[in-house]
This record gives sequence, structure tokens and C-alpha cells, in this order.
Amino acid sequence: MRDETLLAFDFGLRRIGVAVGEARLGQARALCCIDAESNAARFAAIERLIAEWRPARLLVGKPLHEDGAAHEMTARCVRFAEQLRGRYR
Repeated sequence: MRDETLLAFDFGLRRIGVAVGEARLGQARALCCIDAESNAARFAAIERLIAEWRPARLLVGKPLHEDGAAHEMTARCVRFAEQLRGRYR
């Protein structure tokens, strides 16, 4: 496994939790919580984190029910992941 820094996002309607992890070590820790109302402010905070940590990959949690069925937040999290992909590749 390569040395890669990862940023992981727990998307929510009010806040976005952020964790940083190291792929080689298989460890992650909570980093911060983005508490901004506008998308512009949220993505500005994400951009600062990317500039600081220089992650190899961005991950987004995908909530599902215990049986694997889509959760009410699943589509929103997928959309957020697509926005990250579009902005940061």
C-alpha cells in the first residue's frame, strides 16, 4: 500500500465532518467540522483543507440502512461526492 493522505467527509445538511487518514497506516482521525450555511463557504473551507493536507483522494461517506437500502441522505451524499469530483478531480 502506498503512502497516501486521504480526506474523508461525513456530509450533513447543517455540517460536514472531516477526517484525515493515512492509507499505509490504516488510521484516520477527526480533523474538523465545516459549519457554514452557503455552498460557497463550504467549498472554500474544503479548498483550504485540500491545500493544507494535499490528499491523494477524497472520500465521502454513503449512508445506507442496515439492509443496504438507500437512506434519505444517500442521494445528497452522492451528489456532494460528484461535486467534489467535478471541482477537485
